Amino acid sequence: MKKTTDRQKNAQGLKNSCLWGILLFAVLIFIDQITKAAAAAFLTPSESIPIVKGWLELRIVYNRGISYGLGDDASPAIKIAVIAATGVMMLVIAVLYFKVKKDRKLMRTAFVFIVAGGVGNLIDRIYYKVWEPATAGSMGVRDMVDVSRFGFAVCNFADFFITAGAIMLILSFLFFDEDALIPVGKYKAMKKEKEAAAEEAALPKSE
Repeated sequence: MKKTTDRQKNAQGLKNSCLWGILLFAVLIFIDQITKAAAAAFLTPSESIPIVKGWLELRIVYNRGISYGLGDDASPAIKIAVIAATGVMMLVIAVLYFKVKKDRKLMRTAFVFIVAGGVGNLIDRIYYKVWEPATAGSMGVRDMVDVSRFGFAVCNFADFFITAGAIMLILSFLFFDEDALIPVGKYKAMKKEKEAAAEEAALPKSE
């Protein structure tokens, strides 16, 4: 009876975790698309709005390249291949989200941020057909946050989500996971428990 109850609790916990991931994904996509729509409606390529003078500005840029403003002159075949590869990569990461244990929260959150960012920019690339030759008035991935002073291209929230997800993933691998290289806090205790359980399982069973 207890095993059945534990199994039911684990199944319910996994279901709630999956629903949370889907909800977070939807919220991030909404934020990305609504900010892009607002930027396209209220900003112009020729003018910028300073937020932190000399460091952070808002202006609309339409990126028809491969990524981060690069590959604008790439051939249609290359652009389509990159779009397809990105879609496959996002699908793989999404599958990993559902495969990873629900208590590895930081890693799973990182996966959601990366997939949301990748899909957010894929929506623009496919909708605006960035593989076709650009003409007057052609649009593309809508970027609006100019941080070029830091050596970066003009970005959007999807780019920020990907970057945040990558940082969370690195932190998870290094510190905040039971399998981290240098686990800290509760993850250190979890790793010790896992190693102890593995050692106990490896001991020969007495008949």
